[in-house]
Amino acid sequence: MKSFIYPSRIKDSNLGDVLINALLIREISKFGKVFIDGKVPSLYDLVTLNNPFAKNIVIVEGIKAFEGKPVLRWLNLASVIGKVDFVFDPPGAYFEGKDAAKAKFKFYKYFLRAVVLKTAKIGVLRWGVSLGPYSDGGYADQRKLSNVYTDIAVRDSNNYDHLKEKGFNNLSLIDDLAFLYDIGNFQAVIDSVELDYKGDNYVVVSIRGDIEGKELNKAYLDQIAVNLMRMFADTIVKNEEIVLAYQVVEDLESLQYLKDILERNNYKCKLLDKQLSFAQAIGLYAGARFLYTNRLHVALLSILNNTVPIILTDLKLHHKLVNVFKDLDLEALLIDTKPDTEIKFSIDAEHSYLEKFIHFKKQKAKTITDHFGRLFLN
Repeated sequence: MKSFIYPSRIKDSNLGDVLINALLIREISKFGKVFIDGKVPSLYDLVTLNNPFAKNIVIVEGIKAFEGKPVLRWLNLASVIGKVDFVFDPPGAYFEGKDAAKAKFKFYKYFLRAVVLKTAKIGVLRWGVSLGPYSDGGYADQRKLSNVYTDIAVRDSNNYDHLKEKGFNNLSLIDDLAFLYDIGNFQAVIDSVELDYKGDNYVVVSIRGDIEGKELNKAYLDQIAVNLMRMFADTIVKNEEIVLAYQVVEDLESLQYLKDILERNNYKCKLLDKQLSFAQAIGLYAGARFLYTNRLHVALLSILNNTVPIILTDLKLHHKLVNVFKDLDLEALLIDTKPDTEIKFSIDAEHSYLEKFIHFKKQKAKTITDHFGRLFLN
C-alpha cells in the first residue's frame, strides 16, 4: 500500500480548484494513505462523502498558523515525510505570466524540493496540469524540473506534443481530472443546499475578465459581449432569463461589466452576487438550457451535468481551454472573440454534443484511472 503527501494549497475562492483537487484526493485514497496539511473546509466533505476509502485521508494537525502556507506547510508535514512514497503538486495551470522573477523563484522552490525528495526516494508527481506559456528561459527551467519529477501528466494532447518537442522528460497525458466526476458521489451535498436561483427558464453566463490572471480586460470583454449577443439572438427563447453567476470570486467584476452592456442592449439579466458553492453550481448549471463561459472548469462542470456550454474566448490565445475541447471533438462549442467569426454551433445539435461528450468522458476517465493503477499497483 502506498502513502502520499497532498499539500492542500486549494483556493476556496476558486471552485474549479476545489473540484479537481477533491477528485484527485478521492482517487489516490484508493491506493493508500493521503496526508493533508490541515482541514480545508470546502474540500473535506467532498473528499470523504460516499468515499469507501475515506479512512485513508489523514489530516495532519500541525501549527494552525502554518496551514496551507506555500513554505510553512512543509513544517506541518515534516512529521510524516518518512512514511510516504509520493508527494503531489496541486493540479491546474502553471505558466510564467508577467512576473518573470516570481516564476523563477517558484522554479527554484519546486526544483530544490524535488531534488531533496528524490534523494530520499520519494517521487514528486504533477498530474492534471497545463504547462505554459513560458519564455524560452522558462521552458528551459521547466524542462530541468521534468528531469527530477517522477511524472508530469498534462491534460491535453496539444500541450503534451509541444512539451515533447521541447525535450521534456517523465511526461504523460491523462486528461483533465474533472472527467473523474460522478454526480452520485456528491448527491447528498447537492440535496442539502438551497439554491439562490430557482427559475425554470434560464441560461447562465459565467465569464472571467481575461484569459489568465485577475485583471479586467475591457477590450477582451467587449469582444465577448458582441458574440454573446449574437449567440443570444439564436439561442434565447421567449421569456428566458439570463442569469450571471460566478464560481471564482474575481469574476464578479467582469459579470457586473457584462450586465451593464447587456441591459443597455435590452436584455433582461439577473446577477447572483455571491460566489457559488459546489452544490449551488451543480444545481444552477444542471437546470440551465445553455451555459456561456470562458472558464475551463465552468464549461466542464456544466457539460458533466448535461448542460451544453458555449465557450466564448480568444481561440488563438486560450490554449488550455481550447485544447481540451478540441480533444473532445467539440470544436463547434468554441466561439472566437472576433466579431466576424463564423459560428458553427447549432441549437438543434444539443443532444449530439452531449452524446459525443459522454462517449469521450468514459474513455478519458479510464485513461486517468489506468494511469494511477500503473504507477501505484506496481
